[in-house]
Amino acid sequence: MFPLRPAGVNQASAQWFTPVHPLRTRMASWPARLHEWLLPPRCLLCDGPGQPGLLDLCPGCQHDLPPAPAPPATAAQFDLVCCPHAYAWPIDTCVLALKFRGERGHGRVLGELLGRARLALGAPWPDLVVPVPLHARRLAERGYNQAAELARHAARRVARPCRPRALQRLRLTRPQSGLGAAERVANVVAAFAAIEPVAGLRIALVDDVVTTGSTAAAAAAALRAAGATGVELWAAAAARRRKPPVAQWRCE
Repeated sequence: MFPLRPAGVNQASAQWFTPVHPLRTRMASWPARLHEWLLPPRCLLCDGPGQPGLLDLCPGCQHDLPPAPAPPATAAQFDLVCCPHAYAWPIDTCVLALKFRGERGHGRVLGELLGRARLALGAPWPDLVVPVPLHARRLAERGYNQAAELARHAARRVARPCRPRALQRLRLTRPQSGLGAAERVANVVAAFAAIEPVAGLRIALVDDVVTTGSTAAAAAAALRAAGATGVELWAAAAARRRKPPVAQWRCE
């Protein structure tokens, strides 16, 4: 079991699936076995022993990961949605470590969890895995795209090709965090374009966190405009919806 959430961790903001489909990759190959023998997996949450298959997560911490909440309304725009966890402790900490601190080991674990969750959902399978892109300026500042890190590991697990440059972000948008729902939609309108052939393909679009789904919807629209026949949405985590405030009544 992972330790309690530290007080200083950012508070903002499924059930585990066992892979059974034959598309799963053969992680028991000798290079993987050698790597596992030399550098055995360690749980990135409690530092206990990890699990076979180079998963840096112990069974106890894996069992206690927060299940995914109900998908946002924009999920209806996708052929399939795969989001195994809620953006809550400790998943949120792993996402932030990947996104802002360059701790790519977290990306490997989150991507592996995502890929295994997608395997459990079964066919139909995507032809291509494509991450939501960063703008070139933001990519240069960060040095990597966190969605591409997730996509790479998830694609390997489901044995599908990954094309991190199939989509391009055409303009530098404002960060979605802190924006209202309508502002989020307006912020990403016509912000993406497909720059590699996707016509006739079913695409798995990968992002780190889904809140309202407006970014993913805009990216999916660009893929469909380029001829994609279907778009799935894969995300490491989904934000829990905030409950509307209770109306305050006062008798006059």
